[in-house]
Amino acid sequence: MNIFRELGIRDGKDRINEEVVYNVARAFTIIESHITEILSPYNLSIAKFNIMLMVKHVGQEKGLSQHEISKYLLVTTSNITRMLDKIEKDGYIERCAKKGDRRVNLIRITKKGSDLLDYVWPYYKKLVDGLIGSKFNDKDKNQLNRMLERFKDFKKA
Repeated sequence: MNIFRELGIRDGKDRINEEVVYNVARAFTIIESHITEILSPYNLSIAKFNIMLMVKHVGQEKGLSQHEISKYLLVTTSNITRMLDKIEKDGYIERCAKKGDRRVNLIRITKKGSDLLDYVWPYYKKLVDGLIGSKFNDKDKNQLNRMLERFKDFKKA
């Protein structure tokens, strides 16, 4: 059913772009609420979880700079700084000065952070597989990925 009819709002061919936005937003909200439910018992937000995963798997032993993390996760460096402060306070990451350039901090996952990710990951993976795998076959998932990837180069006007 068309989302506008479902909501009791006038629909029409001239509103197809809005309909797409509403459907993407609704899908995001549903997925986000399920993921939040899995992560919240561990005092993790989706943002904290993603930062920790990025640091652990992309940064590995070397670590990542705050700038690299913000670039990968598409958030501002000031937002990353606040999130890193919280994650560091929880003992899940550590900041280390970069050799040769003490102005740059490299972010590394701690054993405590790595252990938490290893513990939570199977629950997260099961949830995501259930949410997506139950709704889409592989052909649909590949097509949806290709369509959504078109947004990666979208710039604000």
